[in-house]
Order: sequence, then C-alpha cells, then structure tokens
Amino acid sequence: MVPLDAVPPGAVGRSAAGFELTPHLALRFEFDGRSWDAAAAALTLRDADALDSFAVMASDLGTRLPAGPTWTDVVSIVAEWQDLFAPRGKPSAELELGLWGELWFLAGSANVDATLSGWRGPDRDAVDFFVGQRSVEVKTSRAHRVHRVSQSQVSEPVGVHEAWLLSLWVKADPSSGVTVSSLAESIVERATDRRDAWKKMATAGYRLGDRHHFETAYSLMHTPEWYPAAVVPRVREVDPGVSDLRYRVVLDEALRTQGEAAEALWMHFLGRAYGGVK
Repeated sequence: MVPLDAVPPGAVGRSAAGFELTPHLALRFEFDGRSWDAAAAALTLRDADALDSFAVMASDLGTRLPAGPTWTDVVSIVAEWQDLFAPRGKPSAELELGLWGELWFLAGSANVDATLSGWRGPDRDAVDFFVGQRSVEVKTSRAHRVHRVSQSQVSEPVGVHEAWLLSLWVKADPSSGVTVSSLAESIVERATDRRDAWKKMATAGYRLGDRHHFETAYSLMHTPEWYPAAVVPRVREVDPGVSDLRYRVVLDEALRTQGEAAEALWMHFLGRAYGGVK
C-alpha cells in the first residue's frame, strides 16, 4: 500500500503477469502507533508463482518513489514492470532453444553481475557475450556439433579480438532437465540490479507473463566444446548485395579447443572451471 495525497478522477488500475495495481480514494492506515485515512495505491499479488518477481518489483517501487508520491509516480514505475512482464505469446522452438543456451551459460557464472554486463544477446549483437576483449557465441542444438550460424557471427564478429563459439548438445528431458523459466529466475535472484536483469531477459525474449510457454526442460548430452570462430565453416564468397546470410554447419571435432586452453576460457568468461555435464 502506498499512501497518496489524492487519487485523480478517472484513475485506472493496471494488471499483468500475476499482479494488480488498484487506486483507492480512501483507506484506513495504522502504522507505528498512528492511524489515519488517506488515498492509496494498492499493489496486489494475484499469482503465488510470481512471488519472487513481485517482491523485486515492490522493492524497486519502494526504493524509487519520491517523498509524497503521486498516483502518476506509482503508475510510471509499475508501467515499466508491466512492460517487462507482459506476455508476447509462445516462442518459436528455435528462440526457446537459443535462449536456453545463453541462460545456461549465464547461470553457470561465478559472478552473474559481471557476465550479465557482458551479455550482448539482448542487443541482437553478432555475439552473445563480450567480456575482457573476448567474445563467445553460445550455440545450442539437439544434434551434436550441428548448428545454424550467420556470416556475421563467424567472420571477425569482434574485429581483431578473439572470438569463440561454444557448442552445446542438448535433449528435451522432462524428468531432470531445466527450463528457460527456471534458469531466468535463478539468474535474476542472484543479480544485484534485478530490474536491469529482468529488462535484459525481456529484451532477449523471456517475459514473466510467458513463463508457462517456456515449458521444455533440457539436459546437456555432452561436455560443451569451444571452437575458435576462425575454424567454423563459412561461405567464402557471395554475390554483391547479399546480407544476413545464415546457414547450417557441422563442426569438426578435431578442431575443438581442449585441455588447459579450454579451462582458461571457462575461467575467463565464467570465473570458474567447468563442472561437468548437467
């Protein structure tokens, strides 16, 4: 409940993704031995499954509201969250699988804040992550070492800097796999700036209002493999005017990065050694 001096005539509430904002012309408040009547804005949880995200929103509201807030102040902040949580509908299988890979990578970080700051997927960049002048494109597939790539992802995607492709092989696993929803919410829970984390999730394609659409649980089938971008097959020549070229590649196992070099990449991007297939 947020006490207000007044609620403007015609004020309309809002609802989305398990919460509801309602204007009240007058409510009875009792707090710290005092009682008084005042107009109010009531933010109410309607879906228990959204409790963690609702708590983040409520905390952000309490932190950002000015002294003597108005109904407009409350609506402005809640509208931001409404936009982040509003459903967009069922994602394509390709989007869900690709997002799963990026979030799996993020969830494995020893420092989620640092890895989130280097996440370029929400910006539709040529690479998924750019950290410490190195990039990685996380590719997730149901077939081992078979991926769809774009020319911009493998042909000097970060100029003169090191570029890598991380190949993930997964299968749907309802009994012990993890979903996009569970990965997203665990990442946000660990983030210092949860509002920014939710904003990145929404931009990347996951919104709380769509969590029931991201029901496929996946498990890794094999240790993820690192490949320098330079060894990923590519189209060497195209006609002038052709852009956004996208094609399927089969990676050569013999060209993968192994041993200490691979462990160094895990440490560089995630701040820890790889913990095994999960």
